[in-house]
Amino acid sequence: MTTPPSIKATSSEPHAKFPPVILTPMDVERLLRDDSAESRVDVLEKVSNQYNKQVFAGREREIAEQIFRLLMKDAAIKVRETLADKVKDNPDVPRDIMLHLASDIDRVSLPVLQSSEVFSDADLVSIVEASSDLGKLMAISQRKTVSPRLSDALVDTSYPFVVSSLLENEGASISERALTKIIDDFKGEPAVMESLIEKRQLPITLVERMVSSASAALAEQLKQKYNLTDEQLKKDAGSVREDIMLKMLAHNISEEEVVRLVSQMAQQDRLNPSLAMTALCRGQLLFFTAAMAHFTQVALPNAKRLIADKGEHGFHGLYSKSGLPDTMFEAVKLLLRVVQSLEDGDAIPGSGLYANRLSERVLATAGTRQIEYLSYFVALIRQNIGRH
Repeated sequence: MTTPPSIKATSSEPHAKFPPVILTPMDVERLLRDDSAESRVDVLEKVSNQYNKQVFAGREREIAEQIFRLLMKDAAIKVRETLADKVKDNPDVPRDIMLHLASDIDRVSLPVLQSSEVFSDADLVSIVEASSDLGKLMAISQRKTVSPRLSDALVDTSYPFVVSSLLENEGASISERALTKIIDDFKGEPAVMESLIEKRQLPITLVERMVSSASAALAEQLKQKYNLTDEQLKKDAGSVREDIMLKMLAHNISEEEVVRLVSQMAQQDRLNPSLAMTALCRGQLLFFTAAMAHFTQVALPNAKRLIADKGEHGFHGLYSKSGLPDTMFEAVKLLLRVVQSLEDGDAIPGSGLYANRLSERVLATAGTRQIEYLSYFVALIRQNIGRH
């Protein structure tokens, strides 16, 4: 029998870092004839180490990959497990090899599912949709990066452990659609909701929705997260929800998010004049403006211009169309002008410092005038003075 030729390394340096031959004739004979898993693992490690270090090229690389294809079907789990461990971090391994390993038992599949960059998003989504194996799904949820498309598929599995794992993965990009589904479908799962509470930079529309769906078991976490007092937590759920939502407006919320929040609250019949006025008393001018735009059915850019108008007609015209009480107009106008004057200050709207300054300036601006309902607005402002 003719001895198979050896596979030579591509380096021609006399003192190359890697040996000039990856498989000796003896190695090949062991691979073909020796029935022990240990011998196949030894040969596999030798081939994979140099394959990963890009020692091979052309035909040599093809032969190494054929060895992988032979051993990925090996009866010994140890051999397949070794192969998975050796190739899981190599992005250049042929896709068919990685897909075969991904379909194996957990000891073989999990390392490649969690680490390999060979898989496309479509590959991973197909695996998720076809699998009920919790181990595989968990491994995919813990990948270094998880796209919105893949996150959607993982959330759709409806496994609480998988969803919690996904939420805790800082490299996961989770769409608003998926986050909404989590809030709606897993509100009875404390572990999932706790993970969601810890998720950073949630859109304000979802924070508001999350609070409205939260169970009593999460009350203490919500208290700490949103700086609520025991007294506030004893109020009805709607009051707590509105209080948290208004506090969230202080955290660099974009105009787009505020508009979406106003629209969402209006659709759910939770937007009312009282809430708009409370927002103005906190200095949250954008929310107030968006609410007025909704009440009047005026486009937001036009509402912003009308509110910014320093003359007598702009805000008056908008207010008149809003349906708010005429008797409150003078108080609201005075409050609005003071809020506008504080826009470039260093106090953060919604904070105790801001409330203190707003209260003082409102009273100073009013002077000795008797303005109907102004004392009511001052009381609303002062509710925030003790808060941070």
